[in-house]
Amino acid sequence: MSSSNVLRSKPSQRDSYHHGDLKAALLQAAAELVRENGPDHLSLRTVATMVGVSPSAVYHYFPDKDFLVKELGDQIFARMAVMQQEALSQIPGKSSRAARLRFRELGRTYFRWANSEPNLFRLMFGGFCKVEKGGLHQDEDSFLTLTKCLDDLLATGVITPAMRKYGELVAWSAVQGASNLIIEGLLPEEAFEDLLDGLELAMWGGAK
Repeated sequence: MSSSNVLRSKPSQRDSYHHGDLKAALLQAAAELVRENGPDHLSLRTVATMVGVSPSAVYHYFPDKDFLVKELGDQIFARMAVMQQEALSQIPGKSSRAARLRFRELGRTYFRWANSEPNLFRLMFGGFCKVEKGGLHQDEDSFLTLTKCLDDLLATGVITPAMRKYGELVAWSAVQGASNLIIEGLLPEEAFEDLLDGLELAMWGGAK
């Protein structure tokens, strides 16, 4: 079952499952529970009830809630990466203009996902998912896509080697921070485009 199905479809209750179906159904239920009630209310027992199985059946796949959250988080990141890659595929070319457009669209796609899935966003970045110390999800496809966009900006002369060194940190921090502030109602949605304008000016030294 694809990650898109896990994050989009509501689980159906069944009395029995084929091998592997139960784990997918549990992840579906967990995503739906977080969507509806927020990450604070996620529990293995509630997920088991939603799917219609005993809690012991859940423990067979997820020994505790941290294991469930980690696997759900991995699937959320994977789905977001697919959305970003699909969006960037609509902007082909090796010119500096194409590189700039892809970079901006990457940020927009991140925000569109976060704004459409606020509770899943909170699950990922609200301290519910354990992240290794210093970890920036550098092995995730979404992070690798950002790295590719920044490399293209460098190759086409949009950013300098000095700026490239800080590219991932600056871009992700800005987009993540603005997304969080908008989702929590501290900034209006239209502020995100202003954030992208400012980020671009900062990263390519005021050049248009």
